[in-house]
Amino acid sequence: MSTPTRPPGKSARTREHLAAVALTLFEQFGYEAVTMEQIAADAGVARGTLYNHFPVKEAALVHALHGELANDLGPLLHKAMARRSLQSRLAAILDASALWWESHRDYAAPYIRHRFQAIGSGEPGQSDSDMLPLYAQLIGQAQADGDVRRDIAAPLLASHLHFLYLGAVLRWLDGESASLRTELSRSLKFFMAGAAPGR
Repeated sequence: MSTPTRPPGKSARTREHLAAVALTLFEQFGYEAVTMEQIAADAGVARGTLYNHFPVKEAALVHALHGELANDLGPLLHKAMARRSLQSRLAAILDASALWWESHRDYAAPYIRHRFQAIGSGEPGQSDSDMLPLYAQLIGQAQADGDVRRDIAAPLLASHLHFLYLGAVLRWLDGESASLRTELSRSLKFFMAGAAPGR
């Protein structure tokens, strides 16, 4: 018997509302043009309430994008798991990620900037969208099947993949590549070569 899910409390509902209003404003006026005061006014809350939930607008953006990513994750994982090999599963995930970020390019730089600034800050929700647990699970399965080297733990290999992913996104944002999909494909090939068994 499944346990019924508890509806979100007032604070969580307020947080979701603020993030949704912020994202709507970002899409309407552009991220750089929107101020915290504008978000508070459109959300119908005092500025102090907004700042209690999101100290900077980047935090509101990250929260809103995490919600969108969570909604997209189910179909993505179903599609990826239908493939047989680790490389083809990861390729499906990275291809979908590339398409998503290319359609949200204006948000990528402030998103990444805020995530870097939040490292070690203890700010809640910073790992909500991380793919590391999924990467580690897929890599662990491939190790059990003998398709990936076993002398490096799956979580560490997942971290290496994640850093390669980040490097690809940064190169794309810096204008070194017109296609994020191409950059991610190169990163995956590099990762799979290093993760091959017998190394």
